[in-house]
Amino acid sequence: MIKLKPGEYIGIIGGGQLGRMMAYAAYQLGYRVAVLDPDPDAPLAQIAHHRIVASYDDTDAVKNLAAMSSVITYEFENVSVPQLEMIAHERPVFPNPGLLAISQNRIYEKTMCRRLGLKTADFLWAESVEQREQLRNFSHFPAIVKTARGGYDGKGQMRVDNAKELATALTSWPDMPLIVEEFVPYDVEISVVLTRDQNQHIVDFGTIENHHQNGILDVSISPARVPEHITEKAVSYARQIAVDLDLVGTMTVEFFVVGNDVLVNELAPRPHNSGHLTIEAFDYSQFDQHIRAISGLPLGRQHQRSPAAMANLLGELWQSGDLNWSFALETLNTYLHLYGKDEPRVGRKMGHITALADTPETAMRRVRQARDALGNPRRSEH
Repeated sequence: MIKLKPGEYIGIIGGGQLGRMMAYAAYQLGYRVAVLDPDPDAPLAQIAHHRIVASYDDTDAVKNLAAMSSVITYEFENVSVPQLEMIAHERPVFPNPGLLAISQNRIYEKTMCRRLGLKTADFLWAESVEQREQLRNFSHFPAIVKTARGGYDGKGQMRVDNAKELATALTSWPDMPLIVEEFVPYDVEISVVLTRDQNQHIVDFGTIENHHQNGILDVSISPARVPEHITEKAVSYARQIAVDLDLVGTMTVEFFVVGNDVLVNELAPRPHNSGHLTIEAFDYSQFDQHIRAISGLPLGRQHQRSPAAMANLLGELWQSGDLNWSFALETLNTYLHLYGKDEPRVGRKMGHITALADTPETAMRRVRQARDALGNPRRSEH
């Protein structure tokens, strides 16, 4: 077990908003942060103590980050597992490279769930051209064809409604491992964000309810408005995965709620967009707990202060011109987070707003009201 002292460096691969919020949590505990990112003005690079400006697959750059850091973590999944395994001989890497390898591959994720006896959508997979023929036998339509690796926010996948469309879809990615999943007409999507430390202690944030637009997370609500037995089952599944994969750090597991059951959708070995509301809604956020876990500190006792809702701020909001920040923040108990990105693009996450309230429904209404006020020159209701 490692235990960092104040002043030591935490190395973060990836300079996006997740890394930036990890850094804020690290600074509260007296740690320094070094970042590896090809963009010198990335959100984390703007506030890090040390920047290594290089591509993620630059072996020398990764070695340099490890050399100056006491522990290595990462804020996104598209990191080279072999490179992490290389530096793991000299520096602790959390979450471990083996866990990352599973999360990078939808086939590995699904087969891991089956091994643990956790329910998922029905699926078939193929890692070679020869195996692709079996995919044509898939008969549970509608279905989703997905690349085994890569893709996020709805990318790297295609819906098919019959065998003919499936055959066409298989030609879209001729040389890539694929997985075909039965389309699940779920009631709601939920996520479980949890953290496990080096002493195998686990804390979780219950279930968070998620709503998407165009394949991108739009609004998250905590606690999720689902029956207690659904929350208990989802949290139990997530904890089983964390233990089986020897997680150290924060991880998120997404689920589909179908009637009285839950199906595992996918996992992310890092803090998650849906967990941003934990910054204000809980005594310790997903970022606080992640930094504590990888630094060898005890996890904070988990307590939710208030129901909450989080709304993403995407680049298209900026297309209407200057935004009315003052009007948005007049909404009661709202908190604005901007990520320092200077180029708004459609679908790009520029920031988020979190609202607290007495009920999840009021929090959701309040956060949408605040976001709507950004582009609407009117005073919001309190």
